[in-house]
Amino acid sequence: MAQSEPASRQSTQPPRKHGLLYRVLWEWPWQIAGFIVMSWLFSLLLEYLGMTFLWQDEGASHSQTMMNTELQFLSTEFTQSLLLSEPSQTVSDWLVQAYQWLFVDSGFMHWIQGQRQYPLNNGNDFMREFNAVLQEVSVYLQKYGLATVFITMVTLIRIAILLLSVPLFVMVVLVALVDGLGRRDLRRYGAGYESSFVYHHAKRGIKPACSIPCVLYLSWPSVMYPAMILLPAAIVLCIAVFITTTMFKKYI
Repeated sequence: MAQSEPASRQSTQPPRKHGLLYRVLWEWPWQIAGFIVMSWLFSLLLEYLGMTFLWQDEGASHSQTMMNTELQFLSTEFTQSLLLSEPSQTVSDWLVQAYQWLFVDSGFMHWIQGQRQYPLNNGNDFMREFNAVLQEVSVYLQKYGLATVFITMVTLIRIAILLLSVPLFVMVVLVALVDGLGRRDLRRYGAGYESSFVYHHAKRGIKPACSIPCVLYLSWPSVMYPAMILLPAAIVLCIAVFITTTMFKKYI
């Protein structure tokens, strides 16, 4: 019995948490990749549903207009960056290379452009009806295939915009940390009120404040000006970090 108790204690112990290095080099990159793939698939689903029920007349031109507008945002709003000397030109070159690798070298665009035109003036009624069905399927495949290309490029453009916006989020986090730690010291020396409830809930809100706006921005089914979601996301993140550092426990 005495030997079974330590064994049962070891079995009930929670699994050991991984360190910061493991999370930075392995866990977080996979989570980011998962968010990107999920957002891309969701944006494709929304575009397909919109082409089927909402903008049937526009077809693939809806996603093409989105791509052109997002490229215009990138070229006009990101002329300077702390990360790149010429951000718009550099990112545009990367997007061209990505398009070449994903859709041209892979043969996807050749497959889309190679959809056959089936003769509809055949004397046989069955073959005429059958060719009409094949022609309709071919048109749908071409339309949805082009939409897939345009939405994928829109996702890549928005990822580039998010990466170029990283200095904004770093700045607001640093400001929130400095201001929050200063107010924490004032509270500590003044014997102020301390609430672990507020601290833990604010700490839990940091990750959603980063992830939810990014997923929403990447999945949005229409044109969205980047500042409309990046600035509110930065403000929410700043508030969450500020409250977390302000309500940190009195003694470390």
